[in-house]
Amino acid sequence: MAEELNFSLPQNKKGKSVNSTLVILLLLMVLGVSGANLWLMQTPAQTGTTVAGETLNQAQLPELAGKLANRNMHEAAAGVWDEYLRLGGIDEQEQARVLYRIGDLLLKADQPRKAIGYLYRSEMVSKVPDLTEQINTKVQECLENAGQFAALRYELLERSSFKPGEDEAAKVVAELAGDKITAGQLDAMIEDQIDVQLQQYAAVATPEQLTQQREMLVNQITSPQQKLQFLQMTMMEAALYREALARKLDEDAKVKQQMRRTTQQLLAQKLLEKEVEPKINVTESDMQTYYQANKKNFITPARAAISHIHLADKEQAEQVITRLKAGEEFAALAAELSLDEATKAKGGAIELEIGRDYFIPGIGRSAVLDEKVFASEPGKLLDEPIEGENGWHVVQVRSVTTEQQQTLEQVKQEIYQTLTGKKRQELQKQLADELMNKYEIVIHQELFQDKQQPETDK
Repeated sequence: MAEELNFSLPQNKKGKSVNSTLVILLLLMVLGVSGANLWLMQTPAQTGTTVAGETLNQAQLPELAGKLANRNMHEAAAGVWDEYLRLGGIDEQEQARVLYRIGDLLLKADQPRKAIGYLYRSEMVSKVPDLTEQINTKVQECLENAGQFAALRYELLERSSFKPGEDEAAKVVAELAGDKITAGQLDAMIEDQIDVQLQQYAAVATPEQLTQQREMLVNQITSPQQKLQFLQMTMMEAALYREALARKLDEDAKVKQQMRRTTQQLLAQKLLEKEVEPKINVTESDMQTYYQANKKNFITPARAAISHIHLADKEQAEQVITRLKAGEEFAALAAELSLDEATKAKGGAIELEIGRDYFIPGIGRSAVLDEKVFASEPGKLLDEPIEGENGWHVVQVRSVTTEQQQTLEQVKQEIYQTLTGKKRQELQKQLADELMNKYEIVIHQELFQDKQQPETDK
């Protein structure tokens, strides 16, 4: 039922705006109304604190945690601090500081969803003045790293000096058969739909680009009217779904068949994502090697910009060249005499590319013109008229750009996409071959040969 978002992946950090009509038509395929958990009570992986058969005492644990952190073993250090905390015997302010350390370490270990729970617990256990700003910063960083941009907006609002009278994210915006949908849950639903749409671009974009695009889209779907229309469409779909179940449409044989097919396709795709995507790793070294081996494919061709006056015969063209050499303006003569209406209004200006049998608008194909233009200096008037497909042309060279070798930085995205695609194909084929053997699948390809084709030498 939903139309896909109309957007292009960014080359720069700032993306283009999203068409609001298409944004409005986003629909959820599956309605989820449960809020995102904060994982407040999760603990990091335990590290164990036994050395040479002896258990370390509580006083030794901070030293061990410090050593692990200094060696960038952040998750392990967080586990030691967690054990230190669970042994008890420390006041509330020290508990808050330890909880903050654990959150900070988990954030450094790239586990923002776990980290934020410990940061929240830190400020709930005790308000430590010198930790307030640090916790604010770390919480925002956690939400950014986790891609929770809508939650980040509410967090910034709540932590600003202009706090609302109640939690904005907890406001109920709709009800569905007794279930309450909050503003925060609505934002999460929109983000989920954006994630679904972005999945189709995962094969042609870097993770950094996808994150940038996601942030841009989430930030753009912020107006109350957009959110209201999204919510209305979502609730309409939910009502239609429930009515379909009430009428037992899910028991229809054709519907069941289609649902099985859809389920099969979805699960197959998810298996590919799970088994293939994590194994795709394109490194800087890979891209450098590919670039060096294919530098000839990354060349910007020479280009030139010219102005021309299209005339009926050679004699008339020669007369115009004489007038131009005498000092008359090229644009004025082009507007007066040129037969080509498309370039007449531009003073004869058109674009020309060399070396690819390029069709020049208003002129046609001309190897002679290519040769003369790219052998000339910018601003030079060609001494002789050039014969085109429909007449003769007086040509002035406006600019010439020589052939340029593109740098690795300029083509890195293109190379990344190429190598990612190749690796994905290899892994998919490998997985397909493995599963075809596992499930003893045989395809009798000979039955699909063209029977009208004569069986010649094989």
